[in-house]
Amino acid sequence: MKQQLLDQFPYAIIRVNSEHQVLLTNLWANNLLKRLSSDFLASILDGYSDPAFVKSRILPSGEVLFIKVFVVNGTSDKLVLIGDVVEFSTQLPAAFEQIFEDFTADPGVVTQRIASLVQEAATFERFDLMRVDPILRKYTYEYSIGLEVEGTLHTAYRSIANLGLGWIVQNETSLLVETLSPKGFSFREDPQLYRTGLRSILRVPIIFDHGVIGAILLASSEPGRFQIEDAMFFDLLSKLVAQSFSYAGIQLQHQFQTLCTSTLLQTLTSAIPDQSPHDFLNQYCTQLGLNSKIDRIGICLIDQEKGHCRCIAGSCKSSYGPGKCTPLSNIGIKEMLKSKSVVAFNLADPRFHTIELGITGQGITAVLYAPIENQEGKIIAALTGVTPDEFALSLTAAGIFKFALDHLALILTNMPMDLQAETRPQRIQISAVPKGFEQIIGSSEIMRNTVHQAAVAAKYNFPILITGETGTGKELFAKAIHQSGPSSKGPFIVVNSTAIPPNLLESELFGYTEGAFTGGLKGGKKGKFLLADRGTVFLDEIGELSPELQAKLLRVIQEQEVEPLGASKPIRVHVRIISATHRDLRSMVQEGEFREDLFYRLNAIEIQLPPLRLRGMDILDLAESMLHFLSRTHGTPMKRLSPEARAQFLKYSWPGNVRQLQNVINRLFVFAEGQVIQSRDLPHEFYTQAGNEAETEYQKINRLLIEFEGNKIALAQYLGITRTGLWKKLKRLGLQT
Repeated sequence: MKQQLLDQFPYAIIRVNSEHQVLLTNLWANNLLKRLSSDFLASILDGYSDPAFVKSRILPSGEVLFIKVFVVNGTSDKLVLIGDVVEFSTQLPAAFEQIFEDFTADPGVVTQRIASLVQEAATFERFDLMRVDPILRKYTYEYSIGLEVEGTLHTAYRSIANLGLGWIVQNETSLLVETLSPKGFSFREDPQLYRTGLRSILRVPIIFDHGVIGAILLASSEPGRFQIEDAMFFDLLSKLVAQSFSYAGIQLQHQFQTLCTSTLLQTLTSAIPDQSPHDFLNQYCTQLGLNSKIDRIGICLIDQEKGHCRCIAGSCKSSYGPGKCTPLSNIGIKEMLKSKSVVAFNLADPRFHTIELGITGQGITAVLYAPIENQEGKIIAALTGVTPDEFALSLTAAGIFKFALDHLALILTNMPMDLQAETRPQRIQISAVPKGFEQIIGSSEIMRNTVHQAAVAAKYNFPILITGETGTGKELFAKAIHQSGPSSKGPFIVVNSTAIPPNLLESELFGYTEGAFTGGLKGGKKGKFLLADRGTVFLDEIGELSPELQAKLLRVIQEQEVEPLGASKPIRVHVRIISATHRDLRSMVQEGEFREDLFYRLNAIEIQLPPLRLRGMDILDLAESMLHFLSRTHGTPMKRLSPEARAQFLKYSWPGNVRQLQNVINRLFVFAEGQVIQSRDLPHEFYTQAGNEAETEYQKINRLLIEFEGNKIALAQYLGITRTGLWKKLKRLGLQT
């Protein structure tokens, strides 16, 4: 942990070795040790027994100190923590305390918030946030970034047996490996971590409700990078995020389950009496695709004894054609059978170019395979999904498929296994909406003009800069431009400049050669630009790039070549570049924060997205579309806005734009009673935004406490933060009662 961060803790942190010698202190400890006797620490440590126990000592001056000893498996060092209040060890530096006050309760962004906290507190070469099912003893990746571990695949819902993750789940405590070496290999993944070049490992469980529900896994190429103080900090961090992480997991699993149940019900209700099994499964794939927003979904029967598979429903766009038996040679299905897990592949990665030859050159970026098992646990089929971006690699896609597998297992078990796929001519649909822009909702003049400009610009390979306020849909437009343009048959690769730690950003963008630095993959790694070759790279939040990376990006655009770290010569690359920002790049250029030459290179064509407040009736069209989608995916009757609520929607300024509209609709869908959403159900700010601009935080929270009659659970839900965060906020403001 950085000394600067350590010094910000509001209590003493002292690292001592087995001989009680002081190895490290923070600022608070430096000042405290001057007032303590030389044998003070020894007297504490000699009587130490339970790390969860907080001792108290009264100094000759009458001052009361509270002491806790922190230990972690993997080192003989200990931390002596000393504060002046009983609950001192739950406190964080002021900056982190503020973050936890406003820590979101929204399941959709909890993972990103946790990842941001980890990146703020530590330097690493690999970080994984895992979610664990302690009953099934399986895990899935919530978030991953950094060096790819050699020999691993993107899997979901796989067993934790023989893993370091399994150890911390079993023991419910952290595990530190200060220096990884072959002599100290303990778990299945250790040789792979070592071959990748990782030398220091920290594994921290996330515990909630008397069980491990997840883990924070950190790895570094520098021996000794992680020490006991890092373990202490992330142990505390894991406790503070545990409730939100658990709630988010429950909510997401509920969403996945209801979506798949809704898919099954919609398929059943749309079935006709003489429908064939193939028609039924085809309809299921269609409905699942609509609900999950996965572009193409298929079902393949697998006969492992005969060594062949056959696509029986869905897209079935393979080189062999639908319904034909083909050798069981598909690499993706082979890996799925081997791991008995959901597996996903980025087809832009050269290692996986041959995963599915039948979809090469069709604008597909990622593919997902999920095993369908019979009652004996034998894999009898595979559910597949492909997407033009990297969505198929996400936890959401894996989570949805997991519940779909349960339904399909029952369906296929009770259907004849000699199904023959049928081909039927598809109707050609004619639409006034430009190709690729079908997902963009809005008929206002300003939006039609924006879509028209983007559709025209998409035809040419000039760099495009998309500007607009936060939440206006910049990534949605970027994807539409890609799908509508000449690069549509290539991959669509997203780079969020704010989501990648600075020390990893260059290698993530441009890649590296084997041996470029300690910790690289054997054979090197292609960066985002090379992965996007003959496709599109979308640079989100371009205004956050450092001056050094701005210079390297300029070279890529000018020369159409990339120079990976450690390379002796550049590599030619053909990519379309679409960038986006909510910041004023022109002002940044004037202030010297952004290169002028890069700005004009990126800004060959600028598409300005209008804020929601200027889009008129689009607000209601979007709201109704969101309500319809929620109703369909949750299997509930459609809710609608009353005339009064519609009027308030049009009056409100929507500072968070479409993203805020989605959050408001989500809450109204859950909490509004009845099928009609009344004006009284709308958030309070719809009526107070004009009059309360100067309202202080204290005044706002005090007013809301009165309006909610002291109901803090309801208030936390209204504010979109955790109950723990609300308690911290009330305590800081002096409103805790």
